[in-house]
Amino acid sequence: MISPTTTSVPSVGSSAPARVGPRPRLRGLDGLRFLAALLVLGYHYTGIGMPHWGAAPSDVFPGLNQVTRYGFLGVQLFFMISGFVILMTAYGRPVTTFAASRVARLFPAYWAAVVLTVMLHLVWHDGRDASAMDSLLNLTMIQNAWDATDVQGPFWTLWFEMLFYLIVGAFILVGVTRRRVIALAVLWPLVAQLARANDADLLSTVLIPSYAPYFAVGMLLFLVYRDGGDLAVWLGIALTSVLCVRQAYHYAGRASELVGAPVSAVVCAAAVIAMVGLIWALSAGPLRHVDWRVLSTLGALTYPLYLVHGQFGFAVIDVLHDDASRWVVLGIATALSLALAAVLHHLVENRVHDRLRQGVRSGLEKTLDTARR
Repeated sequence: MISPTTTSVPSVGSSAPARVGPRPRLRGLDGLRFLAALLVLGYHYTGIGMPHWGAAPSDVFPGLNQVTRYGFLGVQLFFMISGFVILMTAYGRPVTTFAASRVARLFPAYWAAVVLTVMLHLVWHDGRDASAMDSLLNLTMIQNAWDATDVQGPFWTLWFEMLFYLIVGAFILVGVTRRRVIALAVLWPLVAQLARANDADLLSTVLIPSYAPYFAVGMLLFLVYRDGGDLAVWLGIALTSVLCVRQAYHYAGRASELVGAPVSAVVCAAAVIAMVGLIWALSAGPLRHVDWRVLSTLGALTYPLYLVHGQFGFAVIDVLHDDASRWVVLGIATALSLALAAVLHHLVENRVHDRLRQGVRSGLEKTLDTARR
């Protein structure tokens, strides 16, 4: 869902010297994104209690399920990485460039995934029950605002991504500086929680209290990577990490219900701390020099894999689980999802991205020019 950039701009108001000039691509984070996608895929196929195996996944894969029942944390990892990379994308750039880059990055593969999934549901009738209107609304990526059914289960996370982009876009208009990033990352989760506690529904929806800490800690980790850490940044990372741990710890009960087996709150909390540590290690820490090109190749498949793996994998499992070994079926479902992801990346994203970005940016710039006159 995110694409690292290769350059940066000196920060304003920084208490540490800014690193200026081109940066190497963060291939380690590319690999971490792909790992997050595999965690979610494993959770959906062998972790969560879905009916397509004909039995509970914890019974079908009793050993594997001990691990994959925690795969839902891949979403939280995505949100952390998104906080890091979206701030990287926004730093020093006008809002028109930021908006155009996000539209071009998210929508081509997404539109293709929606169309392919709707076509799948015409021939496989045990998938998600999305009406024609719901399917049409899915093309906007904001169908959750109308409580429409997502044609792919993982689409729910894109609503929160869009809200995060809205917050970052408003932040760009104010002006992105190091001090303001620290203030936003620290105050945003707190204000979001206050909004929820006081039943301020609109504000709570926009500020996404459940997941704000994940985006926020990613933003602060980007500051460490960009300019180095100082006391204010590390205190902010400590605070937002605690809030992330709290969210994961308390979600373990709900996860246990979805899996149909115990999910340890302590393991969830430890995994969240490990995720924060991995992002730091791969960007500014001892693993920052990881530069395997294959990681960027895998990273390029992450977003389309995330988009298509749900319903297509479930269809394979539903149709084949009585006729083949469970491991063979799992392998076919995974291979099909990876193949579809490669098709979407090479035939859709690579061909549409640049033209769509340029078109959106040009249109936004013309609109702003007209408004200024």
